Amino acid sequence: MNIYEAMNYINSFSKLGKPVNNLLRFARIMRALGDPQRELEFIHVAGTNGKGSVTRMVAGALTAAGYRTGEFTSPYIKVYNDRIRIDGVNIPDNDLADIVTWLKPIIDDLCTDCSQFEITTAIAFIYFAHRKCDIVVLEAGLGGLLDCTNIIEHPRASVITSISLDHTAILGDTIEKIARQKAGIIKQECPVVLSPSQKREVHALMYRTAIQFNCRFVTPNTDKLKIEKCDYTGNKFMYKGFPYKTSMLGRHQIDNALTAIETLYTVKRNGFNKVSYVNIYKGVSEAAVPSRCQIIREDKPFVMIDGAHNPGGMRALADFIRTVPKAPKIMICGMMEDKDWQTAIGYISRYIDAAVCLDGFAPRTVFAPKLAEMFIQGEVSNLRDAIPRAAVLAGKDGMVVIAGSLYLASALQKHGYE
Repeated sequence: MNIYEAMNYINSFSKLGKPVNNLLRFARIMRALGDPQRELEFIHVAGTNGKGSVTRMVAGALTAAGYRTGEFTSPYIKVYNDRIRIDGVNIPDNDLADIVTWLKPIIDDLCTDCSQFEITTAIAFIYFAHRKCDIVVLEAGLGGLLDCTNIIEHPRASVITSISLDHTAILGDTIEKIARQKAGIIKQECPVVLSPSQKREVHALMYRTAIQFNCRFVTPNTDKLKIEKCDYTGNKFMYKGFPYKTSMLGRHQIDNALTAIETLYTVKRNGFNKVSYVNIYKGVSEAAVPSRCQIIREDKPFVMIDGAHNPGGMRALADFIRTVPKAPKIMICGMMEDKDWQTAIGYISRYIDAAVCLDGFAPRTVFAPKLAEMFIQGEVSNLRDAIPRAAVLAGKDGMVVIAGSLYLASALQKHGYE
């Protein structure tokens, strides 16, 4: 099987697969594969927003400390291989094809109704075990409790990033219901790191769950945070007396950095003692995730792209673009029907002078004319024409912000923005 045949096979599975109410389906697959996940150490990361950034920061620091570090994220932005990395390098096409060749008869025999995400997770576990990773930073997909990544048994840390309303049809229609799903990754006597700035009920639920499972509970002490700079050129801050910076933009990236810092010191205490402040600084400062407040062009016009796709992400993006001294502010926007897109657009529309709205770039997109109605000045376009139209509206002194879905970010990169 070559890479094209392998990708065709992976893409033959649906995004969600047949619904599950336990992990038995994925456990059967793992058992048939020899349970490769049991050969690995993990840091498990769940949450609504910030998972990818925290994962990248933590993985970068562990690599800097000399550990062979696997990194599993979703979704991909440029190529499928983005999701499975070791020491910052994507899984090679030939390794991916070889693993799928071996995996296919097992899946065909056991589980033709599994999800594309389960297939991808299985590929990742096989690859990381074969390459003998010292540790894997594992981002959960949807939720936590019933997410197939939750097959792992004793993570070195369970990390919960910012929680807000998302995937409500599957995870629940309240913050507390969603938080219960995310808390499902907490395991007996495994340390828990909770991101700061959580809603009170989220913090209380996570703390209770940690106590129930006899876990050390860690959350950043924001009293020991001093922000020195937070604008469109980056972030600089002091935390517990030590300087840090992030190249990823936005105030929310400081919270993500604090979460990564506490996670790294937690795993340092939990066996990975080569981790140093220098490694942590490097991981936090050099982390870059495509389409997370990513500046594509600095002028004529200023262009940035962000994966904000739910109310929490869009609110963080709105807070960021307010710091950018450019006008007018033009948005290229496309969103998915299964998100709370009305609330999300409500957070940002007041800061947008005009919007160019799209649909059809992925399944289940919101009808573009509906999106356009949410803005002071909204119009409809297609992928090919959206970028030049937004540039005309922004002029040389304005800014263009592309947001609403990571699928949109990926699609537009094929039409002119890299």
